[in-house]
Amino acid sequence: MKLEDLKNLKVPTAMIKKLFPPKKSVFTVDTTGDGKADMIKIGALNLFAPFEIPAKEDLGDINVDEIDPSEHVKLFLNGDNIDISKGSPNVELIKKSLRIHHKGDSFSFDDLLDGKMGGRTIAMGDEITVMFKLDESLLAKLTEGKHTIGVESDKIPNIEIGFELNQKNMNQK
Repeated sequence: MKLEDLKNLKVPTAMIKKLFPPKKSVFTVDTTGDGKADMIKIGALNLFAPFEIPAKEDLGDINVDEIDPSEHVKLFLNGDNIDISKGSPNVELIKKSLRIHHKGDSFSFDDLLDGKMGGRTIAMGDEITVMFKLDESLLAKLTEGKHTIGVESDKIPNIEIGFELNQKNMNQK
């Protein structure tokens, strides 16, 4: 399947709920111990089939710091647009803090660009966890109750993850 074919895939809501169970997939995390959430943790469970992360693609002379992510993807929290335009605080926070965890290994944004996950197999039943920081004003909106995170793009299917925060998945250490 080619990247451009991904946009035409329809992702059923039931599938999203299985991959991202509403009370078990999104967490707020306190990494500093000050009692306030400073990161978001999203866990996805591979329930369908094993797949391999592609080897590093040669992007040519593209400078990732010159790309404006908001031209390619839109992020939403509870329907409100998250500013991920080039140079925005959220983009810088995400780039500096992004961590992807799989089977005890952790990968940064730079690791992803360097292809360090390339060739890794994500087996059926494996969990991939993504953690990143966002502006404090956005994290403050993540109160106890129901929420949604949405992704819209012209390259991949639009996705909306419904989740619920409660005392078990808020401000985890």
